Amino acid sequence: AVVSSLGSGKTAKYCSSQTKDILTYNGNELDIQINYGMLLLSILCWCFTVLRVFNTIPDFCWFTFSCLYILFGVQIGICLFVKCIGISGVWCAMVGFAYRMWVHTPADPVLANKLIVFATFGSYLWANFHYFRAEGNFTTICHIIATWMGYEANNIWVKSHQQREEKQRGKVK
Repeated sequence: AVVSSLGSGKTAKYCSSQTKDILTYNGNELDIQINYGMLLLSILCWCFTVLRVFNTIPDFCWFTFSCLYILFGVQIGICLFVKCIGISGVWCAMVGFAYRMWVHTPADPVLANKLIVFATFGSYLWANFHYFRAEGNFTTICHIIATWMGYEANNIWVKSHQQREEKQRGKVK
């Protein structure tokens, strides 16, 4: 019976409906504005911090779109599993990744880039404070975990990037 119900269109229809609710916050306009605004800021921050380590724009774009695809997939999967809504895990992870990149790479001399990064970090703190007050501890803990996962993903990525560069230098010598 389980196999036949999974084979029917009911599961796909349920997931499609749930995914729409996840991505639209069940129509809550304040949540849509906060979260998609934070997504936009986190993408800008990501661009200004991560782009500095790539040699070509296509490599950067491929990396960025791959990460967004994975983050949205994980976010939607978690929401379907625990029956929550939202995309905040995506922007929290992106901010964590960008924060680690910002802290552990040479300073960016361009003032506009610094302003975007600081605006993003400030907005990140404001949004998390808002959701702590509005939603409580569980949402805040989830945001902290997503941010930490982005930070650690950057740590892993930097190490693999350094190893790849060392291998390439070894081949050149």
